[in-house]
Amino acid sequence: MAVSVRYFLFPEGSDPLRLPQRLVEGLTHGKDAMPQYADSRQRVMEVVVKNEHGKPTHVSRTHGTMWTFNEDGGIREGLQDAVFEAMSSIESPATSDTVVSIRPRLSKKRFDEKYRWEPTPADIDRVIRDLWPKTKADRLKEAKGVSKRKPPLTFEAKQALSKISGGFWEITNEIEALKEPSLRGFAFEARKRAAEDLEYRHLYAALADSAADQLELLRRRKTGKGVWYAVLEIIMTRPEGFSETIQVFHERCEGRDAAVLATRKLLAQHAELFNDYIDLEASVMTDLEWEVRAFPD
Repeated sequence: MAVSVRYFLFPEGSDPLRLPQRLVEGLTHGKDAMPQYADSRQRVMEVVVKNEHGKPTHVSRTHGTMWTFNEDGGIREGLQDAVFEAMSSIESPATSDTVVSIRPRLSKKRFDEKYRWEPTPADIDRVIRDLWPKTKADRLKEAKGVSKRKPPLTFEAKQALSKISGGFWEITNEIEALKEPSLRGFAFEARKRAAEDLEYRHLYAALADSAADQLELLRRRKTGKGVWYAVLEIIMTRPEGFSETIQVFHERCEGRDAAVLATRKLLAQHAELFNDYIDLEASVMTDLEWEVRAFPD
């Protein structure tokens, strides 16, 4: 029997809304937003449903959680904060037989108060009526995000993209291996060919843009000027053995030297987060690298 999770938004003072899976995934990955709830905290009910032949048969359990929307109506930062606080609330082994820290218990209490809510029987009944409607009025309205529904990716389109993009890494490696004089000549010639060979003008223009980006990156690294970022990644190693970044602290700076100082401050401010399963990884990078490395973020 298959299991799925349905999501329902319970705005204060208005009817609940059904959250489509596409919207939930977009919000979770920072690709969608709900600006109508910007700068607010909203109640969301997660409903675990058992299915047969693609249709729900019964509700397995319900769970009330709070989503924190930022100024743009996104929730990714709020979810990262919730994961981090959840990990902080896990009780560590006592360091002695007589000393027991009360900090994890306090953290869990604070976490529950901040990120949990208890659905009432009426809330659950409203969701059940949406899952198994008897009348048209039983169906809840569907919540909307800002991203447009993407067109279907056909098998042929997916195969074509895979075949074309398979060699992208070679292009990147070739351009990154060039030194400044060669990059200038490469970019100039690529733009010249884009004007002459119209059939492939877009491809030549893309090559010229890539070379220009690499030139700017080399210039920034040489001079240390421009916009740089101080970055501190909080990396958690899970029991299964794999690691993932659960939170990223960053600060925009003018120049590399300022970014180095800001990184040291970030390390000092968050040093207490380090333990046997959480690592801190500090780095400085230009805004060009920050945009590409995506902590979209």
